[in-house]
Amino acid sequence: MNSPSPHLALGSNSIWLTFPSTPEKLLIQTYLLGLGADHSLLCALPKDPALSNLKCGIPCKGRSCIDEDIYEFETVIQEILTQPPTIRLAAPPNVSRQHPRSFPRLTVNMTGAVRPLSDKGKILAVLPVQLSNLSPTGCQFRVAPSSWPLVSSSHLHISCRLPGYSHFSKFSGTIEWVDPTTDLVIGTKFSFTSTQDPANQDVMGWYTSQQANLINTTA
Repeated sequence: MNSPSPHLALGSNSIWLTFPSTPEKLLIQTYLLGLGADHSLLCALPKDPALSNLKCGIPCKGRSCIDEDIYEFETVIQEILTQPPTIRLAAPPNVSRQHPRSFPRLTVNMTGAVRPLSDKGKILAVLPVQLSNLSPTGCQFRVAPSSWPLVSSSHLHISCRLPGYSHFSKFSGTIEWVDPTTDLVIGTKFSFTSTQDPANQDVMGWYTSQQANLINTTA
């Protein structure tokens, strides 16, 4: 990570926060409402029962899109306010521009459906998405930010019909990263019960049959 920035500015787009140390890893869409004199971040919180587990001192990671670049930071909860629901995050010591890393994924352009889950495992929505790359270990897809739940867990279900297959493959996975660009771009990691999992066999069969070039993608 390079190009440190001293602090986020008002006018930034939505900020996506992940809380890995809560009982269920949460992904929250929030907005920057103001900056403290110490550059702390005051962000709007959606009303959701899952957020009752948030407490002062809990660490989190944030990502935001500023001038078409993705910036990320780490901080901790400094204060939680109830009226209206807001959260104050300690001033991030460093805000860095994200740079992509290389993973061996194949470029694709196919439609699918994603079902984000709540912290209790409930399906929150059924969203049409566009998959842009795929490998036996995960995939990347795009979705309208306005359609994603304001609060979700890191778990989701993905269904798609792989090229050359007549049936739909159903994957379970976890969100590994999120880029809040014009479209919300989400990278996922698949979870299989075993190598005999039908979805695992589908994606391995498709992947090994491809002659396409491997691409570099954010991971």
